[in-house]
Amino acid sequence: MDVTAPAYHKELKCNPGINVARHAISICLAALILIALISAVPCVASEPATDTLSISAQAQARIDFKVNLTNFDKTYHSNDSALGQVLARIDSMVLDPRMRVERITVVGTASPEGPYLNNVRLANGRARAFISILRERYSFPDSIYAISTIPEDWDGMRMMLAADSTIPYGAVVLSFLDRTANIDGDTRERRLKSLDGGAPYASMRHHVLPYLRRASVLVDYDTRWLCCRIDNPAPAYTDIRPLTSTPSFSLMAVDIPEHAAMRQRFFALKTNLLWDAALCANLGFELELWPHWSLDVPVWYSPYDITRRWRIRLLATQPELRYWLRDAGAGHYFGVHTSVIGFNVSFAGDYRYQDPNHAAFGLGIGYGFAFHLDKARRWSMEAQIGAGYISYKWIKYHNTGRNGAEVSRGGGTYWGLTRAGLAISYKFYSQRKERRWMKW
Repeated sequence: MDVTAPAYHKELKCNPGINVARHAISICLAALILIALISAVPCVASEPATDTLSISAQAQARIDFKVNLTNFDKTYHSNDSALGQVLARIDSMVLDPRMRVERITVVGTASPEGPYLNNVRLANGRARAFISILRERYSFPDSIYAISTIPEDWDGMRMMLAADSTIPYGAVVLSFLDRTANIDGDTRERRLKSLDGGAPYASMRHHVLPYLRRASVLVDYDTRWLCCRIDNPAPAYTDIRPLTSTPSFSLMAVDIPEHAAMRQRFFALKTNLLWDAALCANLGFELELWPHWSLDVPVWYSPYDITRRWRIRLLATQPELRYWLRDAGAGHYFGVHTSVIGFNVSFAGDYRYQDPNHAAFGLGIGYGFAFHLDKARRWSMEAQIGAGYISYKWIKYHNTGRNGAEVSRGGGTYWGLTRAGLAISYKFYSQRKERRWMKW
């Protein structure tokens, strides 16, 4: 028995211009996404001939800690401005394709007061506290970090006293340090406490010791100076002089946004768990194009029958161009997607529906939210939903094995939900190579 097509299918056949216009919109969107993807790939062949010279440089900064503590307090001393300084410096290295961070060394320091073994613990804990801040912000591998400790910073005390002659009893303590250079730390501390009735030590506790409880970071990187064989003036580069000056004491608060870790371009492999649950094989990738922009391309290829009468056979893709409200890869996003779907489906009913060698095409808009599952920002989850239209044609067969008799043919346009899922992904990172026109 023949099954006639619904009325709206007949109306569509009477308006072929609408169908052509919808196909044209889908094709144009696919072309724009392809152009965006190609433009995001660095073009090596077009660069002028250059001579490359690797230069080693350093950036320095430090944060202070309260007595006998290892937790970071951004309102203590000048921690806010000092931390902002070094993070801004590392940001400039990550964003500049001519720079490559090679090693980040964090030195934890304790003041020469209290038992030596406790100072070892404090110095190590302060170094690790600083590294945890850097790990939350950046996606560097763990192998790039190194820890060094100074359990009792007598040399730092000497440098501060020599640099500032206004510190009370500074000359007395300098003389004492010269006389006791070869004495162990605990004995040296006891003698300093009893020196001149304890007045010099009291001065040190107020003016010097609070600034010896710190963690310092040393960033080593290579700067590639491109000496182009043209007569243009040399471009301006990031200042690579060490930060040797002591920051002023400021109590302004600086928040460290979590999304700042996405300072590098990412490439993600992902799978949609909802389709996996439906036993439909799928795999996709997402590529960061520019800050705030990415391209997501899921692919479904499911050539098998789930049972003899239940099948979701698909060869389909649904590229989506996304705009992220924060940095690409985390938070909320809005997208525009196009659909290209070849299908052969049945759901244990009497009939199956198959495309007549003519894939369905569609267009839609989407929304989603993504968040990371680990501090390294490698694994993430993403919820997504989208709506639009899909223009399709189908052949209806009896669902009796692979060669059921044809029943009818038809086609139409579907309006409604076109994209949905809960995806898990794993991300790879690389240095972002931005062009000047990609700052948006």
